[in-house]
Amino acid sequence: MFTYIKPEFMIHAFCQQRDTALVGRSICVARLGDFAITMEKVNEEAFSLSLENAVSGSLYAGKIFNIKNMNAEDITPIVEDLFRQMQAINEKEIFDNRETIWKWYALNWLDGQNISLDEYIESRVGQHASEDAPHWKSFEEYMSHDYLNVSATMNLIEKYADNEDEKTIYRNFVAKDIVEIRQRHSLEAMQEELESGKKDNELPKTYGFGIEVVADSRDEAREKLARLLENVPKGEFIIRG
Repeated sequence: MFTYIKPEFMIHAFCQQRDTALVGRSICVARLGDFAITMEKVNEEAFSLSLENAVSGSLYAGKIFNIKNMNAEDITPIVEDLFRQMQAINEKEIFDNRETIWKWYALNWLDGQNISLDEYIESRVGQHASEDAPHWKSFEEYMSHDYLNVSATMNLIEKYADNEDEKTIYRNFVAKDIVEIRQRHSLEAMQEELESGKKDNELPKTYGFGIEVVADSRDEAREKLARLLENVPKGEFIIRG
């Protein structure tokens, strides 16, 4: 989520912008995918925040804030809730779009097996259901293999989408979504590698203690000390002196 104005600074931002940027127009305070929360001036003492789809223009939620009756502490939880709503709606839309393409993959698989949807359902839940019956993969398997194949997914959209408008919507969605998934997985892999490298490169902590050994020479003292430590694994101690 791109948060341009934090919830606790909304009133301050409104007071700073109401006679400039907010004159006759709205400004975006947060953005996530196709969704945005915008601030609009109602009058000199009030502003509104609206959650909408910035592409289609669909309005999902809105709230008016009167700065005479509310302070930053009052509006912060309300704005944070609006941010959470945006995140929830965005995540649902992403999942719904993925699920539609997942269903197309399943239908395409059924075509390849020469099995109708009714026959498949009967084979899985009928009275004589068998574990040996063909079974479409789990959603997790599909997401990690088939869906990330851009060419295969685009061909699937071409085959199953009802019209050109739907094809365009799903092509644009898939192009962005696959890039984001791959980037996220790449970052996670890099972070895991860095964490692993840190652990491998960490030097063990050492502590120094003074020990006096009675002997006639330095060499004899070292030998006595080595004998005392002969059952201690190598690398667990260092004799200095």
